[in-house]
Amino acid sequence: MLRLQSHRLTSLVTLSTLRPFHSTPCHRHATIVDSLRSNFNAKKQEHIQLAKRDRATILSVTGNCDGLTTRKNYGQGGPSADVYGLGITSPNEVFINNELNLRHVNVYGFDYDYTLANYTDNLSRAIYDILKDILVDMMRYPKHIKDLQFDPTFAIRGLHFDVNKGWLMKIDNYANIQLNTVHLGRMPVNDPEEVIQHFGGTHISPDYLANNMFQLSDLFSVPQACLLSDILQYFKEHNISFHPRYLSDDVGQAARILHTGSHMDGAFGVGGRLHMAVIDDIAQYLEKSPKLVGFIERLRKHGKKTFLLTNSSLPFIDQGMKYLTSNPDWRDLFDAVIVSARKPEFYRSRRPFRRAREPTWDSVDMFEPGEVYQGGNLTDFTRLTGWSGQNVLYFGDHVFSDLIDPTVEQGWRTGAIIHELDAEIQTRNTASYRHTLAWLIRIENLINEAQTYYGHEEETDGLYSLINEWREQRRQARHELRNVFNSAFGSVFRTYHNPTYFAGKIRQFADIYMSSVTNLDHIPMDYVFYPDRTYLPHERLVESLIDTGRIKELLRSSRHK
Repeated sequence: MLRLQSHRLTSLVTLSTLRPFHSTPCHRHATIVDSLRSNFNAKKQEHIQLAKRDRATILSVTGNCDGLTTRKNYGQGGPSADVYGLGITSPNEVFINNELNLRHVNVYGFDYDYTLANYTDNLSRAIYDILKDILVDMMRYPKHIKDLQFDPTFAIRGLHFDVNKGWLMKIDNYANIQLNTVHLGRMPVNDPEEVIQHFGGTHISPDYLANNMFQLSDLFSVPQACLLSDILQYFKEHNISFHPRYLSDDVGQAARILHTGSHMDGAFGVGGRLHMAVIDDIAQYLEKSPKLVGFIERLRKHGKKTFLLTNSSLPFIDQGMKYLTSNPDWRDLFDAVIVSARKPEFYRSRRPFRRAREPTWDSVDMFEPGEVYQGGNLTDFTRLTGWSGQNVLYFGDHVFSDLIDPTVEQGWRTGAIIHELDAEIQTRNTASYRHTLAWLIRIENLINEAQTYYGHEEETDGLYSLINEWREQRRQARHELRNVFNSAFGSVFRTYHNPTYFAGKIRQFADIYMSSVTNLDHIPMDYVFYPDRTYLPHERLVESLIDTGRIKELLRSSRHK
């Protein structure tokens, strides 16, 4: 968030700069608690005045926590350039996890769904409705399930579902549960002790995670999570006995039917019911991408090879690519087109390639220009094309289907396309969000300062009470920062202070990530992406620099040295 030259700043900041209470004796008539409280109130007033300046709202400071926020009412304050050093970020940026030299990338590969093809919000509603129909018409669920309505504000990507308890929750990249996100049906589990007792704490063991939970990893799964929660809620309210695993299995089976239809439809036809719905009214579901063709043509103009590797069928992507490119000869944009690939099986199997546009039974010994192939495997793909290793950069939206295996098996470089970035960055850019975050960081610094007086020789009556009071204000600020993204689950990318499980996998297996592949359109072909230096807790002073308000001063000083 703060791109500071911290290795330079470290030499400029002394302990006395960051520990005002230890360096300045208390007034002899004032207790330590009085001094701490006075300092807290002064800093609080400072935050209030600066927030007013930027027309920002910090509900936890004003005490109006009953109206905890949503994105709609939170961003009234304009995006002032700097709030305690917390600047603004463009949603059109490319974000860097690992050093990547584009000069060495000769081949660019793309998934189709949610990578080249961006869908409108109508698609999630259609998924929800089709799943309902399958459950009622094919699996004999109560007919009133069809009366349920999709709520686009409820679920987010990356949640985990516990098939034993029926809990939907968000966990961090260490598999720790964010307790106030645990839901049974549409209602939060209000007693955290129930969750803690079930797991023996807030951590989920690898074995339990692998065998009793599944993650909703892509955008297709958001309406699936919503429907699963709605059905659980319906069964509870109507006293229908159920086991969460049965419901989970049934919704999962309905999702497979939705995407693939019958076996033959999945192999040779358009696909499942969802694909038919999209094809029947493509403009309602698919967003135009004016920059897409120009971006791919630019790659090819600079001598780069391109390929499309997707699990979707040829009839489905043929209609979609014609719409996106306004060109029936869209295949000319790619040196190889692979459909019905069955990722992630594609990366591990030895299933041979087959021509997709006509029924043939002979083996594929080379990729011919303008031809489309289906199935196949990574080993044969590498052999037939000669494309391998870090010369390949592949883009996809699904970390498990698209990114992990080619990275591990072949050393491909990878780029994650995450559409939620756009909205979340816009929220983070608001003055209200940044003022609230700055206030949270300041509270935490003040708590840390106060805790150093535990066991101090001077009078510390009331210290524990004061710290607990501040911890409550910290809780309110954290709750506010969560709710601004989603009132049930918060941000896709962050628990309170750690990356989510989803964000952790992106961080681990994607060299770069962005909201759209066309964010690369303005990047030179020999550009080198350098990630920000990762600082360990004993190395970085960012939070303390924010608290002192001396960031600009220190930066100016460092430039003159």
